[in-house]
Amino acid sequence: MGSLPDGEYSPSMHHSQIIKKFIHPSFASHALIRSYKRSFNGFAAYLTEEEKQKLTRIDGVVSVFPCEKSQLQTIRSWDFMGISRSIE
Repeated sequence: MGSLPDGEYSPSMHHSQIIKKFIHPSFASHALIRSYKRSFNGFAAYLTEEEKQKLTRIDGVVSVFPCEKSQLQTIRSWDFMGISRSIE
């Protein structure tokens, strides 16, 4: 996924700086939804198709993909385990 810059590093600050390269600064603070910094270095943001294309051309950006809504699943639900809710 690439190496981190030398010296002190703040993922959220870095992500904000990336967004400000292609979104007007007054909108950039609202575009950034979440900065991820533990498992991987990345962020979630509201972007137009044009902004997405600009982001893909920035050096160091590994991938850009849309967020997809998923059906919630759990291993603890009655339906998942196939158990009737009216057990006698």
